[in-house]
Amino acid sequence: MKHRTTFVKLPQTHIGRSKNWKVLRTICFMLFLNFSFETYSQITMNVKELSLRASLKKVELVSNYRFFYNENLPELNQKISLNVKDATIDQTMKQLLDGMELTYTHEHENVIVLVRKTQQSKQSTKKITGTIVDEHGNPIVGASITVKGTSNGTITDLDGRFSLEIPLGTTQLWASYIGYIDQAVLLNNRSNITISLKENIELLDEVVVVGYSAQKKVNLTGSVASVNSDVLAARPIHNAVTGLQGSLPGVSITNTTSRPGDNNTSIRIRGIGTLNNSNPLILIDGVEGNINTLNPSDIESVSVLKDAASSAIYGSRAANGVILVTTKKANKDMTPTITYSGFFALQTPTALPEMCDAVEYLTLLKEATANVGKPWGYTQEDVDAVINRTDLNNRANVNWVDELYRSTAPQHGHNVSLNGGSKSLGYYLSYGNLSTSGLFVGNGYHASRNNLRVKVTTTMLDRVKIDANFGYTDVDNWTPASSDSSSDGLFYKALRSSPLTPVRFTDGGWGYGGSSANPIAIIYDGGFINYKARETNLSLGGEMEILKGFTAKIQYATRLKDVLRKQQSNKIQHYIPDTDTPLASSSTTSSISQRDISERYQNILVQGDYERTFGKHTVHLLAGFSQEWNENQTMNASRQDLVSDDLHVLNAGTEKFDNDGMGEEWALRSGFGRINYNFDDRYLFEANLRYDLSSRFHPDHRGGYFPSVSAAWRISEETFMRRTRSWLDNLKFRLSYGTLGNQYTSSLYPYMATIEPTTSIMPIGGSITSAMRQNSASNRYITWETIKMTNLGLDMGLFNNKLNMSFDYFIKDTDDILLRVELPGVLGVTEPYQNAGKVRNKGWELALSWKDKIGKNFTYGVDFNLSDVKNEVVSMGNTADDFSGDQIRAVGYPIDAFWGFQADGLYTVDDFDYDVNTGKYTPKKSTPVIEELRTKVQPGDIKYRDLDGDGEITTKDDRTYIGSAIPRYTYSLGVNAAWKGIDLKVFLQGVGKCDGYVGGMGRHAFTEVANYPQKVHLDRWTWDNQNSHATYPRFTYDETYNKKFSSFWIEDASYLRVKNIQLGYTFPAQKINFLSKLRISNLRVYFSGENLWTLTDFFSSYDPESPISDGGYYPITASYSFGLSITLK
Repeated sequence: MKHRTTFVKLPQTHIGRSKNWKVLRTICFMLFLNFSFETYSQITMNVKELSLRASLKKVELVSNYRFFYNENLPELNQKISLNVKDATIDQTMKQLLDGMELTYTHEHENVIVLVRKTQQSKQSTKKITGTIVDEHGNPIVGASITVKGTSNGTITDLDGRFSLEIPLGTTQLWASYIGYIDQAVLLNNRSNITISLKENIELLDEVVVVGYSAQKKVNLTGSVASVNSDVLAARPIHNAVTGLQGSLPGVSITNTTSRPGDNNTSIRIRGIGTLNNSNPLILIDGVEGNINTLNPSDIESVSVLKDAASSAIYGSRAANGVILVTTKKANKDMTPTITYSGFFALQTPTALPEMCDAVEYLTLLKEATANVGKPWGYTQEDVDAVINRTDLNNRANVNWVDELYRSTAPQHGHNVSLNGGSKSLGYYLSYGNLSTSGLFVGNGYHASRNNLRVKVTTTMLDRVKIDANFGYTDVDNWTPASSDSSSDGLFYKALRSSPLTPVRFTDGGWGYGGSSANPIAIIYDGGFINYKARETNLSLGGEMEILKGFTAKIQYATRLKDVLRKQQSNKIQHYIPDTDTPLASSSTTSSISQRDISERYQNILVQGDYERTFGKHTVHLLAGFSQEWNENQTMNASRQDLVSDDLHVLNAGTEKFDNDGMGEEWALRSGFGRINYNFDDRYLFEANLRYDLSSRFHPDHRGGYFPSVSAAWRISEETFMRRTRSWLDNLKFRLSYGTLGNQYTSSLYPYMATIEPTTSIMPIGGSITSAMRQNSASNRYITWETIKMTNLGLDMGLFNNKLNMSFDYFIKDTDDILLRVELPGVLGVTEPYQNAGKVRNKGWELALSWKDKIGKNFTYGVDFNLSDVKNEVVSMGNTADDFSGDQIRAVGYPIDAFWGFQADGLYTVDDFDYDVNTGKYTPKKSTPVIEELRTKVQPGDIKYRDLDGDGEITTKDDRTYIGSAIPRYTYSLGVNAAWKGIDLKVFLQGVGKCDGYVGGMGRHAFTEVANYPQKVHLDRWTWDNQNSHATYPRFTYDETYNKKFSSFWIEDASYLRVKNIQLGYTFPAQKINFLSKLRISNLRVYFSGENLWTLTDFFSSYDPESPISDGGYYPITASYSFGLSITLK
């Protein structure tokens, strides 16, 4: 979507843009001429054996002359020598062209054209004269006019006129000027022409939404990344965050699951800045909201405020960055327009474990038990029964992962909108529906979302504008009872189900293997989880121009959200096949639970803006006040032993009546202001200040000031850069510094001591009374976490803004991080918070884009983003570093760094002494092992390094840093092309460096009693294949030595993914009669693929973005879609 800024026409002129812009260009041109011929009329230079072409460029460097010539002239490569001092241009040219069949002409005082002497004598050229003007007929000073494909050209004078000698037979010229669209001009045998150039509004006036207002992108002083609706509208995505992945430099988005209705997407702006909440502030039309449930088709633009200068105006809520989402506007004075877009997709998993079959399982189990001297438990007859299918009740051959997941699952989405209005009234109405089925078998896994949005804007008395914005979201998700992210999910049960156990016994009853409940039985008969959410957003605002340049605004917004989560777990009874004898039960009883959540949010905003231009000076002042209030109420209830599985109400339960509830609220009162100063579009300055009062802190410490300053220098607008204006459109340096706050803690009342009831009772006054106890200590002095950020940036536009580049380097320090101080355990309460920790994020971001056109019909573009951030804990205050866990928070390491043993391959027989009498291997004294497991260690086990050199492996002294799951070097590459209605888009996205931990059952087979092998486990150490660098150690049954947290199980989780490929066609509706008769102005169809291919060295059973948790794992999906969009006017 192009953003336009409208300028009022000035009296007695035809100028549609700012008068200062025209005046500035004229002044610059006059200064250009004056500077050229007063200062650079004399030339001093000395060259030896340099080509004529290079010598001419050197003359351009030491003077202000510009040369135009035919690139095919052979004399350009001729070597010459020249030595002149304080020479005129004619003296210099005489020496340069000495002995050559070349001469020159002065087109203007500073423009020289080289031609052949023979061409002049034979009059093989002709003169073209003309004028270059803008859309309003005003002359354009300094515009370039050339013979297309050559360097033969000139520039216009103060009146926009030009004169150019061109070769006979020339049919086309090329006109260009910074800020205007390049234009090819057909001569058609004319000798005098007038060329009208159109302003490139997208480049000159592109507007970016920032805090509480909008600014021209070219005038930004802070670090802001933005995308428009084109990035999201063209892709069949289920939420906007997925569509933004990889599109914004410095923004790391990790999609850990494709579970229908689960929006478990991580968004990090410039890394993890705190040990507490690291989520960014997300504002939708200025009000905090949930972008995951927003209809992507409603989005107009997304801006990300990354540095303190751009986000400080949001104060304590901007610690982790700010995402500003603007929905589509209600357009006034517009013909009613109806737009429909829809798609149908098939989803398939990107990665799933490939399980071993029953014969492989029995063979590997025999090996694993033999390695530890335990009985196999089976015979060859059991293997034969599997192969010959003679005992399908006890010796089946089942792949439980294949049984759990189907190969594809459908998804479809539909969106329709109406936009239009009169001169004083505009409206926008939209409805969207998304329906997604899950990959689990059966029909009990699906999610739906309905979105409704109504926006109305009206203008009264030409000075008052009133806006109303209504949004409604309805979410309804159904999943099987054990399909959530708990450690006892369906995937976990599938991995623990024996391949020898059938899904159903031969009599039709559900199979049961003895170690895990049947996941397929749970899907069909085990119950359900139903999550329903109803959210209503309403904002009303008014804006009035009180004085010229001064506008006052008031807005009230409210959000009402109600959530109902109901779970019913049914009892599934298993029986011995063909009998009524109970075998086992997957659950001891049936149950139902219900959670009701009610949230009410209100916000009021009062704001004033003043903007005036005084000559070359532009000042913008903004000041405002906001008050936010939020209240949550939660109630939980549960019952057991249902009288019927068909009654999905609490009253159906007959036992264990449990109820509880809670309520909490918070408030934030804020004042804020901003000053913008712009001198001549060259020197830009901005200062922000916000003061917040937060209810989360003690009244004596709940206030905080958050200032920022930033400046930018558009060096490309300086007069000494005028020689570069033919190819350099924008060069801007940015510098900013500011402070932000973070008020988010795990509790809304961290400064207060809390109490809770206990199960204990005590006699008071002769009666029995329930006891209460204090469960946490308090600290009234805690306050904001403080973020200090420095940002250095560079923006550049080249070749009429075909090539654009932006680079940022930043240092982000988070001080006073809230940590719990250590207290003696005898106190019996949870430690209080204190402001103690410090974390540093340091990194850079690069964005490159190229957009061009070949001929009349072919357009293309390339976008590339690359960013990196290094995270480090700088201080833990008085809290000691904790190295006891597998993931640590300690000084000098990234947050939640992996901490474990350093693997050194696998033990070989050379590390052991062999007893020929017993046939046993014993570790040599020189072989370091975990001492308490010395008798268990054998060749083929994981070998750990003895880091302290004491001869044994200990948890305290021999663990070290072995990796980090924080992504680094995130990148993306987008390529798009269009030709005569056909469009192709390819989008690649990836992470250059990241570590992933292979945990749980994916790590190794048989480490637990019910832990069944996968195909990847076959590449293991065996006595027949004693490879000390095998992918997996030897198989053992129910042993722990190889389960230690070590670098052996850390894998390279970097990846390159083909995120999206889309091929579309837009019909020429105006040329097709029946479409025109139906008032169809646009019709586009497309095929699209999402997550099509991934290049990675990560564990092949899982996607590199998904953490391996055996419980609630749900795969990321690839999708194949067909879609269309229709516009009717």
